Amino acid sequence: MQAPLKTQFPKSLAQKSPALRAIHLLRELYLFILSLYPTRRVRRLKRSKSSDLRVVVIPGLMASDRSMRPMRLALRAAGFRTYRWCLGRNTGATPALLDQFDARVRRIQHADPRPVILVGWSLGGLIAREYAKHAPERVAAVVTLGSPFSGDISAMVVARLYEWVAGHAISALPIACALSEKPPVPTAAIWSHNDGVVAPLCARGQAPEADCQIEVSCAHLAYPWDAGALSAVIEAIERCRTVAEQSITAPAVGQTHRLAVDPQRQAQAA
Repeated sequence: MQAPLKTQFPKSLAQKSPALRAIHLLRELYLFILSLYPTRRVRRLKRSKSSDLRVVVIPGLMASDRSMRPMRLALRAAGFRTYRWCLGRNTGATPALLDQFDARVRRIQHADPRPVILVGWSLGGLIAREYAKHAPERVAAVVTLGSPFSGDISAMVVARLYEWVAGHAISALPIACALSEKPPVPTAAIWSHNDGVVAPLCARGQAPEADCQIEVSCAHLAYPWDAGALSAVIEAIERCRTVAEQSITAPAVGQTHRLAVDPQRQAQAA
């Protein structure tokens, strides 16, 4: 049995040391302000080879579709078809929210039943991972950005904020879930060593918890528009596509990868 992951923010320090929390949050704020400079923001991304795919973008805690607009615009410029989650502010994972999100995905797939890619920032990434376990036939791939799916999530600097907003303990989510369990679809985790909100190791995870991990250098609050993070999202989608192609030639036991694959690339893989 694999030893549990130790986070970079031990629970004892995260909960008992106000000075430590302040240091991490001030550093996060400093990096966030730096990310607002035009040179740090992406204007045009390289067009993706997987640009025929559709992407649903999910905001983080207390964020809404408006905060994810820079990411949607960047992905659209790269050739993807992007969609909002259309559920207002993200105030926490509940059974009702998963049902509402399922209805949203079904509406997107009404005219085109192909599975969609889910890209989630922070809490949005956790929702994406859990929904992919709930309805893997509707999800092509999952990409998380700074999402604490591994280790002790109660060690997060903002754990108490989540509990205040969501109305339940972070260690007792109202949905049945195993956050560290990888969804049965290609899954990528984008994480930052400069993240001052989520422990970097919690967002990176261990090898069995995601198909690939991609490191960036932005602040947690800058994921939706940071140039490096947005480029990493496209790289993550490409890597997930590779995972899907490999699963066609050597499918993993108990896994079904449904990422749409170009027939020509499929023939080359064979």
